[in-house]
Amino acid sequence: MPEPTTVDPQIGKALSERSFRVDASALDDYHNGLALTREPSALVPTMLAGSPDNDYFGEIAFSNHRGHLWMRQEFEFFAPLEAGTRYVVSGQIRDIYPRRDRSVVQYEVELHDADGQLMLRSQHHQSFLRDREATGELQFRDPGKKPGARKFELPAGEPFGGLERKITLEMCGEFFHGNASYHTDRAASKELGFQDVVVGGRMTLAYAGHVLEEAFGASWWSSGRLDLKFTNPTWP
Repeated sequence: MPEPTTVDPQIGKALSERSFRVDASALDDYHNGLALTREPSALVPTMLAGSPDNDYFGEIAFSNHRGHLWMRQEFEFFAPLEAGTRYVVSGQIRDIYPRRDRSVVQYEVELHDADGQLMLRSQHHQSFLRDREATGELQFRDPGKKPGARKFELPAGEPFGGLERKITLEMCGEFFHGNASYHTDRAASKELGFQDVVVGGRMTLAYAGHVLEEAFGASWWSSGRLDLKFTNPTWP
């Protein structure tokens, strides 16, 4: 995980311009970490873009990292990424808003190719606990018992997709390139108040993206939109 910033985020802050290359190592770690078969002729997975998005953590984070979690993730896709290609990454903090006992930083990230074409845009909502004095293990409520919780009703139409995977600690390590963090190391996770390693939001997000890619085919890469909310941590 990138080193944290010592200056709390501000609305309107421009994030540093970076580059992101879709190389073989990134593709291998993505597929092996998720236990997904990589087809040589397949398009680059759309959710691989979660990597440059998440790399801005050090520029958007509050100084209190205890119990920080993804709250929501939005994506718009305009063109497929290509293996072996380097892209320009830029971003800006769009909003900071309260959500129960947390402060949420919403920041926008865009990827452009060398000619300036917009490939995708994301809106990342990263939450941080406001209570800096709390200690011990974090407790999480049943989402269905939270005030104002909405009950899911199956919409009309034909069901599609479906995917089941058992995520192991080894898979977490491979997906995150072997880097030690609360997504791969139990000691690091417990220091932040979690009971166990927290399966990275990028992993669960990637499974949702994979199902949508299979359902909508090539059109997903050029016109797909995703808005996904996270309710509680997932453990290996």
